Amino acid sequence: MLSAQEIRSLSQAQLDWAVETRRALHRVPEKGFQEEKTKALIVQKLAQSGIEYEVAPGGWILGWVPGAQSGKVTAVRADFDALPVTEPEGCPFGSTHPGWMHACGHDMHTAILLSAGRALKEASKQLRGGFLMLFEPAEETEGGAKPMAESGLMEKWGVDRVYGLHVMPRLVVGQVETRPGTLNASTDGVHITVKGTGSHGAYPENGCDAIVCAAQIVTALQSIVARNVSPLESAVLTLGTVQGGRAANIICDEVKLTGTLRCADKPLHDKLVRRIQEVCSGVAAAMGCAAQVEILEGYSALVNDKAHAQRVLDMAKRLVGEENTLIKDAPSMGGEDFSYFLDHAPGAFFHVGCSPDAQHIGAPLHSAQFKPDERAIPIGISMEMALALWD
Repeated sequence: MLSAQEIRSLSQAQLDWAVETRRALHRVPEKGFQEEKTKALIVQKLAQSGIEYEVAPGGWILGWVPGAQSGKVTAVRADFDALPVTEPEGCPFGSTHPGWMHACGHDMHTAILLSAGRALKEASKQLRGGFLMLFEPAEETEGGAKPMAESGLMEKWGVDRVYGLHVMPRLVVGQVETRPGTLNASTDGVHITVKGTGSHGAYPENGCDAIVCAAQIVTALQSIVARNVSPLESAVLTLGTVQGGRAANIICDEVKLTGTLRCADKPLHDKLVRRIQEVCSGVAAAMGCAAQVEILEGYSALVNDKAHAQRVLDMAKRLVGEENTLIKDAPSMGGEDFSYFLDHAPGAFFHVGCSPDAQHIGAPLHSAQFKPDERAIPIGISMEMALALWD
């Protein structure tokens, strides 16, 4: 079995190739399920590394490094789509696709996984079982993980455990973080249609004003998290758009509200969905209107297997030191569709720091100013190698 120092050395040896790969990916950011240049680059790098691969009709790519000995099959996911963000000028390897940018680190994730596969290919005599590389499209939009996981690929390849990482700018290079249990919340869309009765603005008694009713609903919904959720639990209900009305002198007959519900616990999620429907219906009825509520299912909550989250923490301690191994104190309200892979195999998701130091914490994910430190790449490679190599 390779030692921690040997894994760190092999990972560091991949840095130049990994940086070149990351920058090539960074230049061609693409929308989910339209990542043609990105897929071509991934395939090119897999072939260059002598790694078996297949491109699925659904848009994802699989890479396979067989082990020299029998053992467990370890799968690792990397997402490769980008965001509709305009990158500032000045980056020497900046986006060549106007209006699109790798502003969430997916170029880093993909370069790390490609490099981990490349290093494991070279060290395959030490690998038991095998290493399955899951390159996922459309994480930022429709969620490529769900069709991937539901395609049966995890069962076909006999995956015993599955992992994923995300670079994280609030952590510094060298730090690794995860937590047992819920790491990311579920992400549902909330669509509310308030129906009233229109009339002339000069004669409000002849109508039922959907705008006034919608305003009351917005206010009432603010009490749901405040008065239905324990301060020790996590949930967010945000209404982000309000659309209604046709003219200044017409009593409005319809208002549409849209928002998002984020929750870290399934029973609590179901309770909040029920309360949203009750509040909307009750307020609307009291004001002579009607309210239709539609909850659009988003990503499910990402719940790390406790044993595998501990495995990530134990390996991080060996690779980066106990002082740099962190347990996240609470779930994030941000979504992450890695959860769908965890429906088919036990595993865990974790974060790798990508800011230079504590005095220079970088811009947040999804920001045009996001600029991860490429020194984080060998840390990610080391972690993925260790998760495949060590028992």
